[in-house]
Amino acid sequence: MQLTINPTKKAFLNTFLLVLVYAAVVYGIQYFLMKALIFKRAPMENNMQWDVGWYKDIAEKGYHYIDGEANNLALYFLFPLIWRISHLGILGMSCLNAVFFAIGFSILCNLYNVSTRNKILWLTVPTVYQAFIPYSEAIFFMLASIVIYGIAKRNIWIIVINLFLLSLTRATYTFMGPAFLAMCLLSTNRKDWYKSIGYALLVYWLPMLLGTALFIWYEYKITGIWFVFFDIAQKAWGHAFNIPILPFSTLASTPTLWIGALAMFTGLVAAIYLTNIFFRWLIKNEIQDGLLVASSTYFLMALFVVIFYNPTWATNTTNVSGIFRYTFMNPFFYIFLNYFTNNITYKWFHYLYVIILANIVWLAFGSYSSLELALYYTADTVAIILFMLNANKKLSWPVIILAAFNFILQIQLFQLFIESKYFPD
Repeated sequence: MQLTINPTKKAFLNTFLLVLVYAAVVYGIQYFLMKALIFKRAPMENNMQWDVGWYKDIAEKGYHYIDGEANNLALYFLFPLIWRISHLGILGMSCLNAVFFAIGFSILCNLYNVSTRNKILWLTVPTVYQAFIPYSEAIFFMLASIVIYGIAKRNIWIIVINLFLLSLTRATYTFMGPAFLAMCLLSTNRKDWYKSIGYALLVYWLPMLLGTALFIWYEYKITGIWFVFFDIAQKAWGHAFNIPILPFSTLASTPTLWIGALAMFTGLVAAIYLTNIFFRWLIKNEIQDGLLVASSTYFLMALFVVIFYNPTWATNTTNVSGIFRYTFMNPFFYIFLNYFTNNITYKWFHYLYVIILANIVWLAFGSYSSLELALYYTADTVAIILFMLNANKKLSWPVIILAAFNFILQIQLFQLFIESKYFPD
């Protein structure tokens, strides 16, 4: 997969402006539909829900600890620190996040020389709405994209600085440790495996470990309790080791369950792909695409954590809330998607394999329990097939259908978020 190491300023600016225009459309259409009395609400200062309140609380008052209760120490401090420094309101911070996301998205698209039609398709991925609200996803996306640029450019300082900042942004940065270790290992000659591990530990792990140490120390300084983040995550949020209980569930049930299933399917494909290339590297010494390996390993880590370290709230089965945000709202997903929709020519039997594999995943989510769920998971299968068809550049209709469907779903998820009816993931 060839990367454009030095994309032109014009190409970067065009993509950057495309993202900002798209963000304006996402907001504008909701305001219009509210005025037309089709929607009850549009995004406003007073109706941003869920973690927005936690981040705003940290920005305004800092961390505070209440034993045994959910509190803001479960969130990392880089994003609320930027919010505090900026003195912006909720909508102002949403606009700044759109800029952060636009920077990261532009870096990524120009590195991979993404076509305009695929840029639009990528922007309509349903979870992208989280880049336009005061969540930490946008800055995480930007910093991770800069790390990817540093890897492509072979600039160690870009990698080190931004990995350090990532370790102060979101807990999902921990998925990057195994991801970059696998990247260094499988993109290096087998006989130099020990050198690749040493390089990964020094360049990729060390800055993240330093950031982790700073975060742990800072929360200790505030609370007087070492490793308080992990205590809260386990006691208040239920993130402790559990044997998975089927069928998988989410707090929102049907409105997000089928998207979580799609994310789990992505993780399973990543696991199969990694198994294949690992043995090809081990037996044939085939050097692999490092960033694709990193992306696939990232998804595998997300899959493992959600299945084994998520709670069993409400339904008494494993709650996979978070999996589609962890999987889709980061640049690694687009690297993965770019490969599977641009670098492979699919035969009829590939579609058959995918349909069988997908339906195995849907069964784990209880697709058999109702006609409604069966229809939702059928839509998942159709979406996967359309993405595979999009690999054929002679066909234009799959991307049109996907973009339209994704956009409608993205707006719907945004509305569910601001109406606070359902947990957003």
